[in-house]
This record gives sequence, structure tokens and C-alpha cells, in this order.
Amino acid sequence: MTSKKHIRHKLLLDEGLPRKESFPKLNNRHTLRHINHDLKKGGSSDSSIYSLAEIIDALIVVFNTKDFKPFITVDKPSVIALSTNVTNKIIDNKLCRLLKELNPRERKGHLISITNEGVTFHKIE
Repeated sequence: MTSKKHIRHKLLLDEGLPRKESFPKLNNRHTLRHINHDLKKGGSSDSSIYSLAEIIDALIVVFNTKDFKPFITVDKPSVIALSTNVTNKIIDNKLCRLLKELNPRERKGHLISITNEGVTFHKIE
């Protein structure tokens, strides 16, 4: 029996999110960069943040879904939208599980929503 190879994903955390240290499992297994605390680009426009995610080939993790959804196209990075009523511990666990099972095709052109109820994928056409 073969095991699935671990892929270290790159995630760009929007400035409204807590520091990457708030997600210990995720921070250990993947490469997290916080737009404000790590990159010192707080106050940047959403389009600039999305462009940066493209440049560094990262998925974007946000609270403000409606602001980032217009940027998603088939060949651009997916956005992971978090519900504001999900705890950091639940986010840490659900994101780790999501990234472990993420299909390479889902890295682009998707809006992925994480709530207390679960994870949903919306392919952007």
C-alpha cells in the first residue's frame, strides 16, 4: 500500500486573519505568509494582494469573500473563504484536512468555503 505524498502548499493570509502562529498544525505543514505581519503590505488593495498570490503561486485565505471572488478565473489562484464564526483551532484542522486532499485542479479557479458545517467548492467558470 502506498501513502499519498505530502505537498507543502503556499498560503497567503489576508490582513484580517490572525497571525500564522495561530494555526500551529497548518504553519508546520505548509508555507504561510501573512500579508501584514510577514510581508508588511497591510492596507494593500485586494487586487494587489490577489496579484501577489499569483506571483508567489499561493492560495489566498480570507474572511471577505465578496471582495476576492471577482478576481478568480479558471487559470488564477483559488480563494479559501473562512466563516467568521469558526475558531482558529477548527480552521487549523479543517485547512490541514482540506489541503491534504486538495486536487491539483482545485488550486486554480475555485472559491473554497470553510464553515463549522464543512467545506464546499465552487468552480468559477
